[in-house]
Amino acid sequence: MDNIKESKEYKLAKEWEMAVNSFSFNPKRFAAAIPDMHPTLQQSLYRLFKECIIVMADETRYYDDRNRASHEEAKCLMEYLKTNGKHIPLK
Repeated sequence: MDNIKESKEYKLAKEWEMAVNSFSFNPKRFAAAIPDMHPTLQQSLYRLFKECIIVMADETRYYDDRNRASHEEAKCLMEYLKTNGKHIPLK
């Protein structure tokens, strides 16, 4: 990916990184905000989460004991999605 560090997606990922790097960040509160989003944007958010799972499950990327559990769970989720998942078209 050319110039990823200049992209809006990279900048958002770095902002998110700073937000969750706080003991006061509450994933359940974040998730509770999803129903207030427009349904099409909820679909886009799911698409984002799914791409994150694909990256986290990737065996070629670096992971260690701090993120091994997430990596292993992401691999299980990918296996499930390969078997049972549905294609979600980009609109």
